[in-house]
Amino acid sequence: MILYILLKPVLFILLHTPRCVLMAIAKLLGLCLWHLSSDRRHVAIVNATILGAKDAKKTAKKSFIYTFMAYIDIFYAKRINKKIIDKYVEIEGLEIYEALKKEHKEMAFISGHFGAWSLMATLAYQTAGIKLITIGRSTKNFAIDKILDELRTFEGIKYVTHRGAMEKLPKYIKQGYMPGVYIDHTALGKDCINVNFCGYKVPVIAGIPALCIRKNYPAIFFFTLYDGKKFKVIVKNPVFPDKKLKPKERIIKFIEDINKVYEEVYRQYPEQWYLIHRRFKRVELEDGTLSGYLYDK
Repeated sequence: MILYILLKPVLFILLHTPRCVLMAIAKLLGLCLWHLSSDRRHVAIVNATILGAKDAKKTAKKSFIYTFMAYIDIFYAKRINKKIIDKYVEIEGLEIYEALKKEHKEMAFISGHFGAWSLMATLAYQTAGIKLITIGRSTKNFAIDKILDELRTFEGIKYVTHRGAMEKLPKYIKQGYMPGVYIDHTALGKDCINVNFCGYKVPVIAGIPALCIRKNYPAIFFFTLYDGKKFKVIVKNPVFPDKKLKPKERIIKFIEDINKVYEEVYRQYPEQWYLIHRRFKRVELEDGTLSGYLYDK
């Protein structure tokens, strides 16, 4: 509680800092980490190479800046309003979502750690009227978790941590909220399933995909791209559970279809994906064990 009280004045200042200043801070922090952390630099270059970036090193360096822009933009998210939407936000493919919701009352919202990902929830609500229950990881620190809860809860948006989230979802879904997740990050063995992503079998958190399989929910995709001083929301075609497959085959196919959408977007804009994280530190080998050999120097 003491840490929370101490952080509140800092939070107040950041929430009222002009965005141009926030972005300058983000760029400075990104460049500092690029030069100071050879380990993270190596990870980002490997990830950029896996995505097929033409210049992996240049792409990786840009990703450090975009990553910190996304981190810092969490302090800007509360300021998003209709005026900002009209002036700075373009949405591409909204008709895909509009057509889907005519046939499916309930669906899952999938995005990723890409572009302005910390703004994605509020942008989805502001541009498409999507009420979301978003799921994130707990830091296991009371003060940080409480602040994150405050920063990630908006009008039309509720936030829960992943532990126990599946028990809370049915209530929110009945209230008209759509479950929303980013499942493109490193995952632990528990509650995961290993599926193909960029040519490698890696663990993916199976909670929301499993819910989609049980309830026959389609998954709709929204991504937010940094486009100069503006934001571009990109809506991608949905994927559906294949009811002709057996349950285990069905969930593997469903998650792989999700990963194919991730690959399509990330290969097109590799510098805007969260390249500094070890997405491939658990790669399934032929004997079924997991290895992080891709990051060996």
